[in-house]
Amino acid sequence: MSKKNELDWEEYEAITKYIYGALGEQYGIKVIGFGRKFKVKGKSGVSHQIDVLTEQIDGTRKLLTAIECKYWKKKVNKDIVMKLSETMQDSDISSGIIVCKTGFTRDTLTYAEHKGIKLVELREADENDRDFNRTFEIGILDIRMNVMVTRANITRIDFGSKVITDEREIMAMYQARLHDSQGSELAFMKFIRHFSDELESRNELLTSTTVDYPLKVKLFLKFQGREIETEKISITGFFTKTDESTNRSFLLTDQVWMIMNELFDKRNLSLSKSGLIWNRSLEA
Repeated sequence: MSKKNELDWEEYEAITKYIYGALGEQYGIKVIGFGRKFKVKGKSGVSHQIDVLTEQIDGTRKLLTAIECKYWKKKVNKDIVMKLSETMQDSDISSGIIVCKTGFTRDTLTYAEHKGIKLVELREADENDRDFNRTFEIGILDIRMNVMVTRANITRIDFGSKVITDEREIMAMYQARLHDSQGSELAFMKFIRHFSDELESRNELLTSTTVDYPLKVKLFLKFQGREIETEKISITGFFTKTDESTNRSFLLTDQVWMIMNELFDKRNLSLSKSGLIWNRSLEA
């Protein structure tokens, strides 16, 4: 989308492709090419660019439909009908459709009907449309989120010369660092992670468990403004599992975005922002 929240011609072609692909699916019609680089070679040897080309198999025959898109601010004139008609004849294309934003001149309507080419207005809904800014419910989405939270709850950290049991002091140890006599540092979080993994592997709920970590070298801990020599490291705690699963429901809404009028077939369609298409002429 552009900064002005308006379509450009490439987006307009892509939307047209989507609409005819979606509408034709139930009838075995499929889009076989689209875009400015898509071309078909005619009997004359000349290649023709076609905005959208669909195909339908009828017995042993392939019925092709060429769709020309014009995202213009002015009405489409009969020259576009003439050009499409000639392209169809040269390329053995049986049907043609011209889709535009702002309508067609009177001569274009007459000439297109004479040539058997369908004319379609496809535009964004505006304040003159009964469906402008219409929002509607399309369903309810129920989501079950299965969440099981596991946790190792530490109740005691024993350094031999110092035992920590206060909850705030234990939490401070998540950021603490140990160091040896050479100044090399080691994050205490390494021991906490190992302790958590150990309790999870044992899977013994609410059972007080102590894990000892033998020290090969002397380690020192800076704690509350003083340095403590650790004689050992021993962590005690228990393992818990908490079911935090939830159910949530979301009301899904959509909004009318584009209006499509088939001038000769007298079919009126609406397109929503999520890609829903429905026949407005069948609405009550």
